[in-house]
Amino acid sequence: MNDEERYSFDLQGFLVRRAVLTAAEVRAVNAEIDAQAYPSPDDTIAGQRFAGFLGSPSAPVATSLMDHSAVIDVVREVNGPNARLDHSYGIYIAPGTRGCGCMVAGLRSTRRSTTRSARDASTAVLSVCSGPWAVVEHPAGGGGFCCIPGSHKANFIRPQTIDYGNPIIHEVALQAGDVVIFTEAITHGTLAWSQHYERRSHSSSTRPETRPTTPGSRLTRTDDASASPPWAGTRARP
Repeated sequence: MNDEERYSFDLQGFLVRRAVLTAAEVRAVNAEIDAQAYPSPDDTIAGQRFAGFLGSPSAPVATSLMDHSAVIDVVREVNGPNARLDHSYGIYIAPGTRGCGCMVAGLRSTRRSTTRSARDASTAVLSVCSGPWAVVEHPAGGGGFCCIPGSHKANFIRPQTIDYGNPIIHEVALQAGDVVIFTEAITHGTLAWSQHYERRSHSSSTRPETRPTTPGSRLTRTDDASASPPWAGTRARP
């Protein structure tokens, strides 16, 4: 990250990098999704997510998004050089459906967030999400990813009255080929999708490694250890 991005990420909890995928790469990701012949999305969260093809020979471009050069520098700066992939999935939402029915993460319960800022990553478990990678247009007012900027630093629980429609909720407009990078400690969600075409995006979440590191154990597609759970090598999941 440059100084401006680092300040923005620390302050707001997210940043956007524009036009990091070429038009050809966007077409390729869409073609790889089409080739999976998934059933049409419904109005449930589970019915709007797809996974299972990443890492396969049939999806080389979509797989490359997990450690793409446009995001890996942020992942390593925040999570360290041995960051681990926590989970990865695609999102597709039909026109006229809301998607995620609630604002998630942040301070939504009585438990305080352990994440205070990007520079605390050495002492706090900070999950960084690379995505949504937009592979269709997400115009302003059209719905899609939204968040409450700065909520990862909140000292108070979010009142349940602050939900979709509240002016402090920020919609992040995207062009196909853009990517959002955010900490999952920020309160985020999905606004109703009002476009006439299917919403498509892809997200990958990484966390710091929680066991002693070994040389070469880094987040790259050529290293199988990168896809191991963050607690790999311990006796039990923490």
